[in-house]
Amino acid sequence: MKPVAQSVAQSDHELDKHHHESQADEHGDEHHFKEYSPKELRSIKIQGVVCLLGGIALHFVLGTFYLWGGISPYVGAYMKDKDPDVTQSTLQIVFPILGIATNSVLSFGVKLAQRIGFKTMIAGAGFLISLAFLILSFINNIYGFILIYCFMIGIPSGLVYMLPIICGWKYFPFNRGMVSGLIIAGYGFGAFTFNFICKAICNPNNEEPDIPFEEDGKVKKYFSKDVFQNVPFMFQMLALSYFLLTIIATLLVKYPRDLNLEYQQVLGEGSKKPSGINHEKSVDYHPTVMHAECETLGQGMKSRPFLFLIVMVLCSIIFGMLMANCYKVFGQTLGIDDASLTVLGSVQSVCNGGSRFGWAVLFDKIGFKKVYLIIAVINLICTAAIGYIDGSYAGYFIILCITMCCEGGLFSCYPAVSAKIFGHKVGPIIYGGLFFVIGLSNMLGYLLYKFGEPKIGYGGVFWIVFGFCCVAFILGIFFKEEHDWKKK
Repeated sequence: MKPVAQSVAQSDHELDKHHHESQADEHGDEHHFKEYSPKELRSIKIQGVVCLLGGIALHFVLGTFYLWGGISPYVGAYMKDKDPDVTQSTLQIVFPILGIATNSVLSFGVKLAQRIGFKTMIAGAGFLISLAFLILSFINNIYGFILIYCFMIGIPSGLVYMLPIICGWKYFPFNRGMVSGLIIAGYGFGAFTFNFICKAICNPNNEEPDIPFEEDGKVKKYFSKDVFQNVPFMFQMLALSYFLLTIIATLLVKYPRDLNLEYQQVLGEGSKKPSGINHEKSVDYHPTVMHAECETLGQGMKSRPFLFLIVMVLCSIIFGMLMANCYKVFGQTLGIDDASLTVLGSVQSVCNGGSRFGWAVLFDKIGFKKVYLIIAVINLICTAAIGYIDGSYAGYFIILCITMCCEGGLFSCYPAVSAKIFGHKVGPIIYGGLFFVIGLSNMLGYLLYKFGEPKIGYGGVFWIVFGFCCVAFILGIFFKEEHDWKKK
């Protein structure tokens, strides 16, 4: 979920603007352009590095979003033992609901933090996530499990996702891309690390699922008691780990309200502008926007770009979300062992999180449309090829990692293009809506899996997804990044 960066930058700017306007009323304008000595700058830089480390720690916790695909086979076997009516498809609904819960509140976190404090938000969200995993270790009812996992983890995660990035921008306004990239890397490495930890706890001997059950006319295999009996302890260890990481993040992350380096003269370095922004057209840097932009949400929702983006998001995200949810379940049908699938799940998480910074840089160089079409073509190739890998671990590994890199690219480009097309006023709201569509796309992928796989198999499901990718590609060809908002 990422470089939501540009979509929230305006909120950060407005907070500082209101704060300094009130300062000016009380103390005059002498504090607007404070000059920092080299010693002060070194101290600020050290504080900024500490804040980044805290942000990475927090995103290690939030990376639990992509952990579900790795632990769902263990949880499925555990719940199957408690309730024989539980099926694999029942558990796979967790990921899309979790996505909707997370994405629905993403745009509210910064505004709420401005009211109650950044540290309070981070501490509260981390505590709730840790408490949720502790509660899950004692739950035997599948519906209670889904409710706790999706909402008690998803909503706090969405609310604090952007907070450490906003704080990091304050310390390093000239390196916003670096700040976003480093913190978001923690998101991917969090899932990477805890995938291995969960596998080591639940399945240290790399056992294969060998307990057969008939579901939807097909035989599905589950792990034995030697594996699933470790699930409660796994959740407890996750709760403890996330609680300790939350303490670290709360102590290290700080929002420096009075620090405004981007608007001030810095001794010895001259005037610099934040990197990663097109300063000639930026709606985030200039105090006034010189070009016409979307004035109202209604105007934006009636526009051609909005309608295009809604369908493009729905059709382009679906393949990556489907694979993030079901990569282990599908991998088991290929005869790939649990240890290999754990490695694959961990690496694909890093590909998803780590690639976003690179895609954002490419977006700045060649624009959204070209980046989007590159990703669309790659997705078409992957969806067409994945049904023919014939149990090849290397082939599955390559396709999944490439797919997750593309997924990261889409997550990094959608906020930027929303700000570019709709402007600083409506753009963040539009992007919040697009994030909700991402959740719907996730749910659509689950429905294809649940109702399509029993009848037409994974191969048929992948060809349906290929059709969605074709629609995404065609719309990308006709999509226009510029829109004349003056025209009625």
